[in-house]
Amino acid sequence: MRVCPSCAKSYPDAVFFCGEDGTITIQEQAPGDVDPRLGKQLGGYIVVARVADGAMGRVYEGRHPVTKARVAIKVLHAHVAKDAVSNERFKREYETALELSHEHVVKVLEFGATDDRSSFLTMEYLEGEELGRVLGNGKSLPQARALRVLCQVALALEHAHSFGFIHRDLKPENVFLSRSDNGDSVRILDFGSVKLQLETGAKLTAIGTTVGSPFYMSPEQAMGRSDVDGRSDEFALAAILYEMLTGRVAFEAPNLAKILMRIMHEMPEPPAQVNPALPRAIDDVIAKALAKAKEQRYPGALTLAEAALAAFGVAGKVAEWADRPLAELESAVAEASAAPKPATSPARMQMRLGEPSRSERGSRDDATSPKFMIGAGGTSEAPKEFHTGMSPVALLWLAVGLVITLIGGAALLLR
Repeated sequence: MRVCPSCAKSYPDAVFFCGEDGTITIQEQAPGDVDPRLGKQLGGYIVVARVADGAMGRVYEGRHPVTKARVAIKVLHAHVAKDAVSNERFKREYETALELSHEHVVKVLEFGATDDRSSFLTMEYLEGEELGRVLGNGKSLPQARALRVLCQVALALEHAHSFGFIHRDLKPENVFLSRSDNGDSVRILDFGSVKLQLETGAKLTAIGTTVGSPFYMSPEQAMGRSDVDGRSDEFALAAILYEMLTGRVAFEAPNLAKILMRIMHEMPEPPAQVNPALPRAIDDVIAKALAKAKEQRYPGALTLAEAALAAFGVAGKVAEWADRPLAELESAVAEASAAPKPATSPARMQMRLGEPSRSERGSRDDATSPKFMIGAGGTSEAPKEFHTGMSPVALLWLAVGLVITLIGGAALLLR
């Protein structure tokens, strides 16, 4: 419920203005849970309702006293505000988003201090939910929806990287899906961990300290290296894409140490093995973007999105599909999926000696093939039983050939 501060008349929570005098209504509070900020003004906006609580702070709904424009106001928790690094990160979030000014980066309006010596940040009010909540309980997204989200995030990252800004903490909880008539309209949140390459500023962490959510952290971040660049964000985006398409966290493990070990030394199960409805071509796309050595990844997030669209048989530019209605992308994906697949070429069918290709290693038809471990240097090392350099299929054909040769030899001796 909400109440008019002028006439004290109560209204349902969806009624934002008093029907008697047009005054902005304020959220009613339970006697044992009173928030002193409600009804007060922070910057140019009145705090009218509590929206959510997070680890760093509380989010409020705010209204401009004259225009009555609706905004979100994020205020650091008191214990967080005492930490100098947290305050600097919060301020960096505001400064970065303000400078970027991109349709898929949350729009910020004000930054300031509260009466109780905390900090607040005013931003556009978004209706929707975080991608992390959508993916909760192992849910995956429909293919077209996942691609649309990918395209919008990639455009925002490409824009940020062109300014030298690296997000460094990209995760589903920092990808907000705002509702629109055409489908999801993405906003990237929390550029507080940003690293600015073009200028020298205050460091938010000491060298050797990892920054970022562990499940989506790049190998270079996991190792505490200082040479983090846009390809770390690309790695995180690929891990998010993997989760959107499969419903699984790419580098799931029970504790932080094992998560980091998996990120540095293992590759996740190919997505088309986890979800057979996916095109096999997406396996190579995600594997490249998750390469342990950043030099082996795509040159940027936009290139990753282009490759993902191509893997699903969708032609066109990333920016084009990011803005077009979801229904059109759904049609394009369905049409490509229904199209007859080209026959395997003789060259592809030819058995070759030597190190098996990535597609041979990850083929869903070879369920018994071993999992290859990728080291921090980006090179692959096959298990001992395959030190011959031959793929399992090639070994099988070699065995068949030997048997035929022995039978033929025996037949000659019997003559």
